[in-house]
Amino acid sequence: MGVMWSLKVRPLWVLLQLVPGLLAAQDPALLKLFPSRPAGYLTDVAKVVDEASAAAIQDLASRLRSATGAEVAVVTLPAIGDYAPADVALAIGRAWGVGAKGSIGDPTRNAGVVILLVPKTANQRGQIYLSTGQGVEGIITDATSGRIQDLMLPALREQQYGPALLQGVRGVSVLLAKGFGVSDSALTAADPFETGNSGDSLPPVAIA
Repeated sequence: MGVMWSLKVRPLWVLLQLVPGLLAAQDPALLKLFPSRPAGYLTDVAKVVDEASAAAIQDLASRLRSATGAEVAVVTLPAIGDYAPADVALAIGRAWGVGAKGSIGDPTRNAGVVILLVPKTANQRGQIYLSTGQGVEGIITDATSGRIQDLMLPALREQQYGPALLQGVRGVSVLLAKGFGVSDSALTAADPFETGNSGDSLPPVAIA
C-alpha cells in the first residue's frame, strides 16, 4: 500500500538570530500561514487533535520546560501552499522564539523543537517535519529524529493525528530529559523507545 506522507527531518534552525538571509522566514505571505502567537505548547490550527491527546501534549511539554528549560512547539496547519515544511517550521521557530529565551552561554539557549504537521487530504500529501534548535542538536540527531518519526508513522497512516503527535512529543521529551540529565519519572517512565514498554509504544515502520 502506498503511503501519502512526506516525512522530513533535519536539524534546521541554528542560531536563529544569525540567519536573516533565509528570505522565506521573512515572507509576509508565509507568516500568515500560522498565528502570530502560539496557543500554548500545541497550536492546532488544522483542528485535527483530539482533546485527550491535546491535554497530554500540553502537560508533557510543560513538564519538559519546567524540568529542562527546553521547549517543544507542536503545530498543525491545514495547508502550507507551495512552501517547504522547513521554511514554515523555521518561520514558526523564529516568530515565536521557541527555545530561544536562554541567555548567552546558557546551555538551554536555542533548546527548542518544532513539530509541524500538515494533515493528509484528498488534494494534498500529508507532511510531518521535526525542526531542532542548536541547543538540542547534540541530543536530537538525524538518527534519533528518524526514530521519533518511526514512532509516529503508524498513527499518521491511520490519520490519528493526536496520538501520533503525542508519540512524537513523548519521544522528544524522553531524549531531552535524558540529554539534560533529568530523572523526572513523568518524562522518562513511559519511554516509547523501550521495546518492553506496554500500551502506548508503537514499533518502527518503514515507509511503504
